[in-house]
Amino acid sequence: MERRISADRDAETLCAARRVLVAGRGACAAATAIAACDLAEDLGAAVDFGGADTAQASGPTIARIGAVTADPLELRDRADLVIVWFCDPSVEAPGFPRHVMTPATAAGRPRLSIAVGPREVATSAATDRHLPLSAEFAVDLARLLHATVAGHPLPEPPQALMAAREAVVAAIASAECVAFVTSHRDTVGLVPWSLVGLVRAVAEHRPAFEVPLEPAATAATVCTWRYGAPGAIASADRSGAAFRPAECDAVRLVARGETDCVVAVGRLPEALETAVVARGDAVAVIRIPEDEASARARLAELLAAVRAAAVGEAP
Repeated sequence: MERRISADRDAETLCAARRVLVAGRGACAAATAIAACDLAEDLGAAVDFGGADTAQASGPTIARIGAVTADPLELRDRADLVIVWFCDPSVEAPGFPRHVMTPATAAGRPRLSIAVGPREVATSAATDRHLPLSAEFAVDLARLLHATVAGHPLPEPPQALMAAREAVVAAIASAECVAFVTSHRDTVGLVPWSLVGLVRAVAEHRPAFEVPLEPAATAATVCTWRYGAPGAIASADRSGAAFRPAECDAVRLVARGETDCVVAVGRLPEALETAVVARGDAVAVIRIPEDEASARARLAELLAAVRAAAVGEAP
């Protein structure tokens, strides 16, 4: 049940809740995320801003091995080879192919784009290619290419991957700078893990980097600085918060009935909103405005009321 009531009543709801969850979209402003974490710490609330890593059982695998990433403008200006890795930027980031994957680099070098995966990517260059492969081959192909580039022996690969390996390796060998466009959606984390190794191997021979299509997750950065992890924090505590990926991500906490109050910082991710609606009256929702100034003021007001209630004062 969503409650749009006065701050003191919201604070009463927060204090009476069995377990509070602070959640929202990861792209909220840093100041808003900090204010949300301040409130969560006073409540001992769970914190999760919906990042992909927090829903993966393996957690932030990329953080453990070090990704080589760059801004899309680096791709536009420098990369003469763009490998679109099992995703479709025209769907997930409309305008990306047209504005970033232009026919030539800033220096005028012709650009080749290769879409690897089930979807062809519409670009403006006639030389661009599509290597059709099922998504199930994403990890195997990345590992195969990594071994080939690094000169490591591997057993004979599946026949379905031979042509893709030869085409990609030949393109990399002819390129001056390589960009991999990604949008990782797997629930385990093996795809980003395998691709990070490939990008780093290519980068040992020529400039290479990954360009994620996901927007910057400011809230995840704030959580990492405060708690050592981007989200799925079981209880907000700067002196030792427990990071429990897949177990304490926001959607699972709500779906399993382990929270009875959600502090929604801006719009909730679609999957979380669906989970909240499915719980009906069993979950109280306190909405925080999307506007940064309004959000910070609202969170500060709630925090003051919660602290006043804790010492028995009128907020």
